[in-house]
Amino acid sequence: MSFLYPLILAGLAAIGIPIVLHMVRQRTRNRVTFSSLMFVPAAAPRFKNRSRIENVLLLLVRCVILCLLAFAFSRPFFPRPISDDNAPGAKRTVVLIDTSASMRRAGMWTKALGQVESVLQDTGRADRLCIMSFDRTVRTIMGFEQAEQLDPAQRVSVASKLMAALSPGWAQTDLGNALVAAAEAIEDDEVNDAQQPVVGRRIVLISDLQQGARLEALRDYEWPKDTELVVKSIEPAGTTNAALQLVTDSDDLANPRSDNGPRIRVTNSSDAATERFELRWAADATAAGPNEPISVYVAPGRSVVVRAPARANPLAGRELILTGDDHEFDNALYIAPYLQQQINILYIGGDDPNDPKEMLFYIERAFAATAVLKPHLVVRQPDKAVAAEDIKAADVVIATDALALQNIPALRRHLESGRTLLLAMKSTAAAQTLAGLAQIDDIEAVEAEVDQYAMLARIEFAHPLLAPFSEPRFGDFTQIHFWKYRRIDIADCPGARVLAWFDTNDPALFELTIGKGSLLVLTCGWNRSDSQLALSSKFVPLLYSILEYGGILANRQLQYFVGDSVPVTHETASGSASLRIRKPGGSVISLDADQEAFTQTDLPGIYTIESAAGNRLFAVNLPVQECRTAPMPIEDLEKLGVPLDHSPGAPAEHITKARRHSSLAGMEYEQKIWRRLLLVLLIVVLAETTLAGWLTRSTPMSQENKND
Repeated sequence: MSFLYPLILAGLAAIGIPIVLHMVRQRTRNRVTFSSLMFVPAAAPRFKNRSRIENVLLLLVRCVILCLLAFAFSRPFFPRPISDDNAPGAKRTVVLIDTSASMRRAGMWTKALGQVESVLQDTGRADRLCIMSFDRTVRTIMGFEQAEQLDPAQRVSVASKLMAALSPGWAQTDLGNALVAAAEAIEDDEVNDAQQPVVGRRIVLISDLQQGARLEALRDYEWPKDTELVVKSIEPAGTTNAALQLVTDSDDLANPRSDNGPRIRVTNSSDAATERFELRWAADATAAGPNEPISVYVAPGRSVVVRAPARANPLAGRELILTGDDHEFDNALYIAPYLQQQINILYIGGDDPNDPKEMLFYIERAFAATAVLKPHLVVRQPDKAVAAEDIKAADVVIATDALALQNIPALRRHLESGRTLLLAMKSTAAAQTLAGLAQIDDIEAVEAEVDQYAMLARIEFAHPLLAPFSEPRFGDFTQIHFWKYRRIDIADCPGARVLAWFDTNDPALFELTIGKGSLLVLTCGWNRSDSQLALSSKFVPLLYSILEYGGILANRQLQYFVGDSVPVTHETASGSASLRIRKPGGSVISLDADQEAFTQTDLPGIYTIESAAGNRLFAVNLPVQECRTAPMPIEDLEKLGVPLDHSPGAPAEHITKARRHSSLAGMEYEQKIWRRLLLVLLIVVLAETTLAGWLTRSTPMSQENKND
């Protein structure tokens, strides 16, 4: 028999306590009865130590109780032979190596490759092995099946060749997603290889464990039982790391040409040893002018916002450089130049632009010029022919009156090519224009009978046109009153999709697909006699949403992060057969005409979209979280339910001892002898109580018999 906690057996020394108690006399044994004690002088009773043990049986029972307690708490068990963890098929191991941007720091990748080789050398010949790399995505370098087909002696050399072709990229660290993928790879291999017994499962993580790593995927994931994580942390040569971030607000967007320069946030790592840095523009032959650096003081773990150094041409393509820290991988911030985009709007209506009661008055003010948007409004009369050049150049068409029949064919071809036309029915006569554009024989429109006013009751916020209003703070349209609108039976428009309904169950806004384009029909106007729409806060966002829906990127974004998807819908809609994206390294990627997004933003720098409509630049920078390079507390992983092996660097004999103790604990848990000992202990305690009570009663009875 063996004991899991043998030191508790020292409690057997407590059996001396009942022996000592039985040896000590605490009161006189016999009592003698006298008729009177009034003439006998008082004297203290005499005590003496016992010279022999009485009630030996009771003493033995009490000693047995203490022995049973000591044996139960020492957790006895009958040992069996322990299987060796290094037996064939003992472990499934996933080596998970970090290839995110933070691993580009000096010396980090060389140390990581050394750790990989060390782990491969320690892997048993019969172990199943998988090598995976990760940043924001997870990639399999060598799968379980591929490693199984190799001779065990060739694993290290083949894996070394595969690792030599690998290098850190520029993407962000998604550690949670990587750990989940590694754990699922082990479980999938167990399912596919169920014949091989599983003794151990482990994931060896080789990473710098920086604070910016994402762990969200672990929050809702139930970590598999008996899968341990071994962390091989890579330490950097220096701890000071400062990073740059562009700060934008409404003032910056409204006035991007400010000579004061953009606002830049400089953040210093919490474990930094340096506080003084310099910020300057990179040398650029396209932008002449002063380029004097400025000094920035940032305390460890803090950030400051400063204005970038002044420059002669604030709209030029720019690169800001930060110097003074230990690591250069995140010391560049790319800022794309602001370019004013021109959009052509064709308005067909007979309104007076100076009359605040008419619709054109509000259109001119809604599409005012901004620093990044230059609307060009062309107004044509509805009863006259519209030039084909005006229709072809229009990015979006707005019609408010019944159009001349000669304009219908050209506008329909415009729709079929993939453009958008908004038809606002200011009168019932606009139904003829709707019928001509949709090629429907007869559409009847009548003036609706409105009791005081109508409101919008149902809105399809799932539609892309109305998605910007889906949040509760933006989606309240009940304050807009409609005095008049035109009732149309939606059954007369096959294929129509209603996007908004009045509270009278009549359609307020619906869409018809014409070829590749979209015909949006608003059954009322925004003139003052029809509604309050033009005076509401929803009017301008709705017009710009129509531009976005038609492929015009009115609020065109210029700054992106590595891995982001960049929309290119406007260029494809303008008629270019294909687009060319020139990356920072000089390589060129061609996009098809139906491709609406560019996803290969894998390098930081300035990208150029080359098209027949002209070139457009956008900047791609390192994700801000990736610049948080201070070490992550390892407890963050344990709090998310990931069991860690805290002895990856311990000597082999210590690891063997820990595994042996774990096996012995498993044996003891299966046998549970301590439960039987506690049951016996309960029986003995009951016996001791009964025996002690019987002896206590028998002594006075015996004394009374002697006196008689």
